[in-house]
Amino acid sequence: MSLEPNFLFTQLLAGLSRAMILFLLSSGLSLIFGVMNILNFAHATFWLFGGYLTYSLFQALGGEGILMLVLAIILGSAAMAVFGFVCERLLIRRMYDRELPEQLLLTFALVLIFGDLIKIIWGVEDRAVFLGIEPLQMFDTFVNPYYFVIITVGVAVAAGLWWFLQRSHYGKIVRAAVYNRDMVSALGIRIPLIYAGVFALGVGIAAFAAGVFLPLMPMALGVDISIIVECFAVVVIGGFGSILGTFVASILVGVVYAFSVLFWPDGALAVVFLIVILVLIWRPWGLFGTEMRF
Repeated sequence: MSLEPNFLFTQLLAGLSRAMILFLLSSGLSLIFGVMNILNFAHATFWLFGGYLTYSLFQALGGEGILMLVLAIILGSAAMAVFGFVCERLLIRRMYDRELPEQLLLTFALVLIFGDLIKIIWGVEDRAVFLGIEPLQMFDTFVNPYYFVIITVGVAVAAGLWWFLQRSHYGKIVRAAVYNRDMVSALGIRIPLIYAGVFALGVGIAAFAAGVFLPLMPMALGVDISIIVECFAVVVIGGFGSILGTFVASILVGVVYAFSVLFWPDGALAVVFLIVILVLIWRPWGLFGTEMRF
């Protein structure tokens, strides 16, 4: 195994790009739980479905060029956000007063349903987007320049979510609903619409993450089950409902996983969950969470 600086640099980029994908997916999961107290086990399956949908839109638009991919990602994310709004209105809203096992049963049922829908619509073959991007030479090694695209997009989305929650009028209403829903409702603000909007935003971000990820790794059946495990690790480490915590935890998990693969390929995920255990012992509500979310 080579541990030369150029090799470690490449591994760091791979870890950071993985971290940003985890953040894009985990931020929606954390936001939904932080605002609505709904543990959405189907979140990664919506991500996977959004990836397949984005792939089909890209092919319908000609299947070539970064601009067509950007347009497909926008359309796919918007479509999945609309789906998220409808799903919350028809199904998720009935789970607010139910216990956690019932929430998990409903969302796991959605995992099975959408898994079969993917098989029916797209079959069992993997779907990927090829942009023909040439490797970039840096520090005496070649790296995939798309890593920088993913990292930039992840940081931009993190900044956008922070601004939305901290500075925008709607974001302030969302934060107020987390701490005192009755008071917000007494002001004439419709809490159900707030919840539907948050769920739609979370699903839309998940679909956006899938579209961004397409040129790097194909969409494949079963990927959602493996990645949702890492997402739960991220939100537990960072703290449910904390966007800053999700961002920091995503970097921690992505980079640790990337370098753990070098030394212990079969136990890289175990290293991640060792961090989860240590955080739970030290701060059960996460690094940036609050005790009310414990």
